[in-house]
Amino acid sequence: MEHHSISSKPQIIPLKIGLFGGQGSGKSTTAALIAAALSKEIHSGAPVWVTDTEPGWQFLRPRIFVPEKVELVQRTVPTFKAMMQDIHEAERAGACVWVADQLTIIWQELMNSFKAKNNGFIPINVWGDLRQLWNEYVFAFRNSKMHMIAAGRLGNVMEEVEGNKPGQVDLVKTGTAFKAGGSESFGYEPDFLLELSLERKPKKRRGKDEPEEGEGRMIHRADVLKDRTWALNGRVFRWGDKPRYVPGGYGTVWKDLKGFYEAVQLTGDHAQLVEATSETMIVDDGRGDFYHRQRMKQASLEEWDFGMDAMFPGSTAAMKQFRAVAGEAITGERSRTKIEQFDVRALDDCVKVLRALEERLKVEPPATKEDLLAQVEMAKEDVRQGSGAGKTLLEVRLQQSVKKGKPQPVVAVMDRPEEEVAGD
Repeated sequence: MEHHSISSKPQIIPLKIGLFGGQGSGKSTTAALIAAALSKEIHSGAPVWVTDTEPGWQFLRPRIFVPEKVELVQRTVPTFKAMMQDIHEAERAGACVWVADQLTIIWQELMNSFKAKNNGFIPINVWGDLRQLWNEYVFAFRNSKMHMIAAGRLGNVMEEVEGNKPGQVDLVKTGTAFKAGGSESFGYEPDFLLELSLERKPKKRRGKDEPEEGEGRMIHRADVLKDRTWALNGRVFRWGDKPRYVPGGYGTVWKDLKGFYEAVQLTGDHAQLVEATSETMIVDDGRGDFYHRQRMKQASLEEWDFGMDAMFPGSTAAMKQFRAVAGEAITGERSRTKIEQFDVRALDDCVKVLRALEERLKVEPPATKEDLLAQVEMAKEDVRQGSGAGKTLLEVRLQQSVKKGKPQPVVAVMDRPEEEVAGD
């Protein structure tokens, strides 16, 4: 596959477009025409990628992309995991546009995967995990340097209203939405949102006032529901069906939507989502997975403190130094605050090393900082069960002296009378 630069103009700010509608409203074709326009008009024919959940873009390839000489890469695995892989691969391949069609199918697949792991339904406390995983796509959609287009199905917004009889409550349709995402609407994430629908232009014959029933051209109507630049907000566009496509045919759609592209470029910057958290400001209320993780984390910190106090009791300068040396050697950090920011798994790994070190120090208390560092490394080996597991400090000293070529008289020391050794 030929690799392209995403654009010869690095200042180009990518578009984030969402479009949704009912069956046959023209979602796929409209997305393809926008993608072809961006490739030809802005990016010198760079490739277009699509995650196609209901394989249909193979019909658009010969109709639009072959005449335009634009490479279309079609991926058809309809899973969230595959879609995320497609996005990253498209970025590496230098694609200028990536399309999700249909995003609704991907959202349903992700929910079904969670249901399969939870006996056929999604518990309330699991919804947070589902939304967190979905947000990986939201971040990719917003932050990618590619133009991103998401196409999805029409969903109805329903509300409960008071009925005509006392106590009667009716469910009434109050609007439409892009059916996908944690809020059951993906309309919040794009900068530009189109709702597509079908209209039939009646056909009249000369000399007759009444149109002929069942005949006439199909018209694709596009309502601009959202435009963050205000350039096209509230506008309505209509594009007629065409019996064939000729090179440059995307221009019908492009000339209507180009104002949005130009307005985006005037912003001068690609605003990206930043991952951040306010967890340290939130008081734990004892609910959900966050509570469980915090409890496990607190238990690990308490065990860490207990182990340190057991190995290096008191407040003498020597004990303080040993605590600092051991803590940094195990965690790689000097700051207690930084250690507290470790996730539960990393903190638990550190506690395991601390336990192994405690067992070693019961047998061979360190005399120097170097001894302590050596024992920490051996404790890590004990946890990993590597080649160094089970060695003693005396054996390590002997190996070190042999490597230096200056063997110490270890055997002679061991053969000396006990009273003489004890008196050293």
